[in-house]
Amino acid sequence: MAREIKESCRLEAGHLREAGIIPRLAIVRVGEKGPDLSYEKGAKKVMEETGIETVSFAWDAGISQEEYIRRFRDINRDPAIHGILPLRPLDNIDENAAISANLSPEKDVDGGTPANIGRILLGDEKGLFPCTAAAILAIMDYYADAVRWVRKNNSPFNAGNTGDVCRGLDVCIVNNSNVIGKPLLMMLTNRYATVSMVHHLSAEEDKRWIASRADVLIAATPVRNTVTADMVKPGAFVVDASVIREKLWDPAGYPILDEKTGKQKTGIFGCCTEEARQKAAYITPVRGMGAITSAMLAKNVIRACRLQTSETGTH
Repeated sequence: MAREIKESCRLEAGHLREAGIIPRLAIVRVGEKGPDLSYEKGAKKVMEETGIETVSFAWDAGISQEEYIRRFRDINRDPAIHGILPLRPLDNIDENAAISANLSPEKDVDGGTPANIGRILLGDEKGLFPCTAAAILAIMDYYADAVRWVRKNNSPFNAGNTGDVCRGLDVCIVNNSNVIGKPLLMMLTNRYATVSMVHHLSAEEDKRWIASRADVLIAATPVRNTVTADMVKPGAFVVDASVIREKLWDPAGYPILDEKTGKQKTGIFGCCTEEARQKAAYITPVRGMGAITSAMLAKNVIRACRLQTSETGTH
């Protein structure tokens, strides 16, 4: 699925270049945090694969809010830059004051500005939507036959529904963040799904009761094994959207070291237990979400480029 999205972006980038337009993404990073460096490296690789140029801006961890805003505004004003990806969270800077107030909605390729979130609420397809939320919805569309099979198997009343896969679908989201849970809830509701949401403050018994009723369970938590088997309906369609990095230890409690660097290895995990994964009829692989989210970022950059130029066509 990620390869198909990237190939579509590569073709569109080629059309733009033929018209004399070079789609360009600016990545703004503060400091040298491991997750930021990893995300930046992955994003640049995907942009290169899809024919999108990247420009990186790396600023010192001690940068003041005033200086961050001044530099950020300069990037935002540059007509040669079509998309801006500020890496977050920012430790000592008010993100709303620094980013949301100074990032043009049409360059907001991560879909987090109030204008783009508002467009989701209104069902306005002209907006740029958060990449992970858009990726999850794209997964459901791409594997629509599997989603319909799950619904038919669990809810015979919907057996004849061959229209929009989301219409009337029972979905539970285990996340209420601004980048996944909240926008995804609105996007699914716009397509007439029945959506429930639980989060870390929900009572455990409520989480189990609400989540275990859903044909589609979408989970994104920061802690491993928080989605247990009793939260999964037998035969459900599950999207594990967590990317949890943890240092690796051997059974004796010693760190597992990388032979080349001598540093402790880090593993990437989802939030579903192995028992929960076995109970699902379909479930995303742990590293799968990252690939599709990066592909959706490229898609947003191409779309942002078209929004800012006279070029029209498929977005």
